[in-house]
Amino acid sequence: MPTLARVRIAVFALLISQLFYGCAGPSQPTRFYRLDGHLERADAISLKPRAGQQLIAIGPLTLADYLDRPQIIERQSPHRLQLHEFDHWAGSLKENIVQLLTDLVRRRLADVQVISYPWHGSLKPDYEVVMKINRFDREGDRIWLQLSWSLIQTEERRLVEMQQLVLEEPIAGTGIDASVAASSRVIGQLAQRIAAAIPDAKQP
Repeated sequence: MPTLARVRIAVFALLISQLFYGCAGPSQPTRFYRLDGHLERADAISLKPRAGQQLIAIGPLTLADYLDRPQIIERQSPHRLQLHEFDHWAGSLKENIVQLLTDLVRRRLADVQVISYPWHGSLKPDYEVVMKINRFDREGDRIWLQLSWSLIQTEERRLVEMQQLVLEEPIAGTGIDASVAASSRVIGQLAQRIAAAIPDAKQP
């Protein structure tokens, strides 16, 4: 066999072996993250309000389309986003935000019951918190949250409060863990504003 033909066969065999090795090699595992309010163990919380107790409902929440996906997103420039292929939200980001807000607002208000969307049809909230998040991502060393939210008196469908906010939270550390921790803290900023807007509610 001519030398050139042997070289071509050897090169082809090497390429094929590298291809099979790449396919058979171990893939990078996907990491999953949740927003966390660092809840402490407590007694069971009754979701049925007592007589005279206000009932606040958190939700519904609408997310911008680019956020409604499992991958965690980082903003590389004002016009370019990066989706982290192996760093995902565990479950629905929308549900995670609503539940965390519910827990944080409940902690900030004394003698007020707080539930999350969707709620049982037999419950009639006094107020509903409706939100739309347009931006929630990392840019540089900060997490940015841009949203509008409204507080609605349920029975009369009366608008009590409406705010458009841009909140930011510095990231303490590097990597996705630090970004998710900062994301949880910026949701805490939103919870503080919502709690402050509830009429006649006492904060501990």
